[in-house]
Amino acid sequence: MAQDQAHGTNSANSTCSRTRRISRRRYLGAAGTAATLCLAGCTTGGSGSGDDSNGSGGSGGNTIRYLSDRGDSKDVMDAIISEFESEYDYTVEMIYTAKGTSSDAEMQKMVAAGNPPDILFDTSTDAYRLQRDGVLAPVTPAVRDNDLPDPVSADGESYFAPAMVEPLMGWYRNDVYESLPGSWEEWLSAAGGVADEHDMKGYVVQSGQTNNADTQITQYLWQNDVQIYAGPSDGIEVTVDQGSNREAAVATFEWLQSMAEHSPNGSGWEWGDAIGALQQENAAAIASVGGLPVLTIMGNRPDLVENLSPMPFPLPSGKQQDQWWAYMEGHLVRNDGGATEGAQEFVNFFNQSDRFFDFVLSAPLFQFPPTREQLDSEPMRNNETIQQFPAVVEMVKENWDAFTTVLATGDDGAPNIVAADAYSNQLFGQAADQLLVGGRSPGETVDWLGEQLRGLQQ
Repeated sequence: MAQDQAHGTNSANSTCSRTRRISRRRYLGAAGTAATLCLAGCTTGGSGSGDDSNGSGGSGGNTIRYLSDRGDSKDVMDAIISEFESEYDYTVEMIYTAKGTSSDAEMQKMVAAGNPPDILFDTSTDAYRLQRDGVLAPVTPAVRDNDLPDPVSADGESYFAPAMVEPLMGWYRNDVYESLPGSWEEWLSAAGGVADEHDMKGYVVQSGQTNNADTQITQYLWQNDVQIYAGPSDGIEVTVDQGSNREAAVATFEWLQSMAEHSPNGSGWEWGDAIGALQQENAAAIASVGGLPVLTIMGNRPDLVENLSPMPFPLPSGKQQDQWWAYMEGHLVRNDGGATEGAQEFVNFFNQSDRFFDFVLSAPLFQFPPTREQLDSEPMRNNETIQQFPAVVEMVKENWDAFTTVLATGDDGAPNIVAADAYSNQLFGQAADQLLVGGRSPGETVDWLGEQLRGLQQ
């Protein structure tokens, strides 16, 4: 997997010298299938006890406030927290976001109320924005000691400790497509044939201001070797509408426009909408993230599962898989909470916990561990759901070196704040809407996108 910069030096804030257990003694032998996966967390709950020691600005409190949207993993988190509290003089107060609410949105409310969280479970792109704003404390030992990817690094310090990787991935009906189409041209032909032989669309093309549409359109540009940006972190240039990049981008939107003829109207669709189209047999192939579709369908239409197979994104003829969008989620520590040092200790402890794999495998096939070595671990091999879909893990292993975050799109994988802000505004999904709904030509769409991206630099 692409990493943005080399690991930094030891954090000056890691002052606690308590002995920690490093071995992982217990592994999850076999996780049951996930009937439903709560991506946005559940209702606010708690683990641990004790009063919140203070508001903001301190670092010596004993209560660590931890904000997460992963309420579906509450039981595992309770176990990890109990393990941590038995070894450290801290109490962890878990705060889960309401369903449908992101950690970032809830964090803003807490900051406005004068009670910022100490730990936040979020994406690397959000971490980079917060690091730019100067509100994060380093988590360098957690990154260094666990040999983690280091996507948010500045001045020799690491500000984001990945806990999982979630690569984009497609799923298709293996009983509708006799074989998986390879090139863009083959996909156009095969998807068009589906409508003639089956009462469904051949492929789902999504557009609009949604995360799913934004990831999908970005990946299609990458598939055609479009260099969207260039330059170092402090000098990012927008190149999507320049020279050969513009030509390739125009060709990409031309193909997208043609594929949309074999798709339901996917404007404004999010992850669940595309999965619903596959589940309800309205579409024969979709782009999503990891095994989220099959985990969802497994709980609602188990009869359909055997007819679903994973697939990479379509590639133009003669192209190779050089960049593959993978979400990276994990921990960041704010420097204005009530227990900064304790939060740094917990983040390091988390990846070394006996229950770490229990957390990752709370949603097998959707969440993967952050390092390639961990893919071959005993818990991964023994998980029942993963054993049911060996092609997913094989595809992840084979393409591990191509996985990258949208953040790592400056020169040589340097962190790119323009890309982070573009994703926050879902500009690429909006560009597809300009094309498919707004009536712009492919060339006009590329020029519109370039103008919007440059607007983020002002």
